[in-house]
Amino acid sequence: MDILRGRCQEIPNVRSKVYADMRWGIQTESSNNHSEVQTCLHEIEMCKKYSVATNFIVLLSHRYGSRPTPATIRATLFDLLFVIIRSDLNYNDDAQLLSQWYQLDTNQIPAVYILRSISSILPKIVSSNTEEMKQAEKEWKTINNRIRNCLRQAAKKCFEQKQIEQEEYDDFFISITEKEIVKGILTTPDANQRTLCFLREIEDIREHLFDSKISKYIDMYHSKTGELIIDSEAENLLQNLKYSRIPSKLQSSNVFSYKVHWTPNGINRHDHATYIAQFNDDFYHAVKLQIDQCVKSRILFDSDPLQHEILEHTIQCRTYVNKFHGRIDILNQFKEYVMNANENRFCIAYGDSGCGKTSLLAKISIEVRIV
Repeated sequence: MDILRGRCQEIPNVRSKVYADMRWGIQTESSNNHSEVQTCLHEIEMCKKYSVATNFIVLLSHRYGSRPTPATIRATLFDLLFVIIRSDLNYNDDAQLLSQWYQLDTNQIPAVYILRSISSILPKIVSSNTEEMKQAEKEWKTINNRIRNCLRQAAKKCFEQKQIEQEEYDDFFISITEKEIVKGILTTPDANQRTLCFLREIEDIREHLFDSKISKYIDMYHSKTGELIIDSEAENLLQNLKYSRIPSKLQSSNVFSYKVHWTPNGINRHDHATYIAQFNDDFYHAVKLQIDQCVKSRILFDSDPLQHEILEHTIQCRTYVNKFHGRIDILNQFKEYVMNANENRFCIAYGDSGCGKTSLLAKISIEVRIV
């Protein structure tokens, strides 16, 4: 990162910014109110908005990642799922859980069911008493698994009967990581100019499934008998992501692959020095190339003060318009003024400080182009 930062400092009007890791800094409150996905996707949007070059890099190996219960479900879809769950004798009790944990919100259009915060039903989840908190976390884990499983089974039936689309179906199954990749790469028009993917395969990982550290490197869970086994559903989703979805969007020069072998210490600097050195070198040169190419394609306004000032006004205008709501009567008055060919008097907007004059004029500057 220091070398890349130095490279950016050599380029006029370009500054490096510390990267955002999607798994660092997620607050406890985000887990409590189920906003982790929203937080991560918002961060990606900010990276895409403000970066002039590389804005998203994905590192994938054998872990597919957390697959959370949906924080919101479209009301009509929830009702459909609920009927299926309630009519299934195997999941009949879980229908009561859904009623308890999901709350209808008609303020949103269309209406949605929102997963209630954990602490609203299990207040000890935020207790300062460690034992109470751990017990509440254990209870929530059991409840969450039941909710997630019954929703998935109902979603499968809906999808098989073509009652829901692929995107809504996926929301019950795919991981936060895949949602981030969809946001950062798969739905990005200029992905090949702004994104990179690094894939690592531990070739003999299946030969070491009983190693004490293996669960840090591959998705596993405990069976009903207590045996630790690979999550085959997550593994299949990961394979599809790595070898189908990502290659369908990114050109081969944007995807780097590495093969390594397992050691008792997992991946470490000593046993995997060659791989780590190659990764560092590939990372540097790939990001540097995208920085150089993107900078060349940018229109730099600093050489023309007038263009620079126009750009500043445009940015300010968009900022104010994004926050503008209502005031239709005033807009109509200004429209009548503009449309009146015989009007030759000045039109003045005045009012107390903070009443919204600048926002109003910004909105008018946009609307007048339509008129």
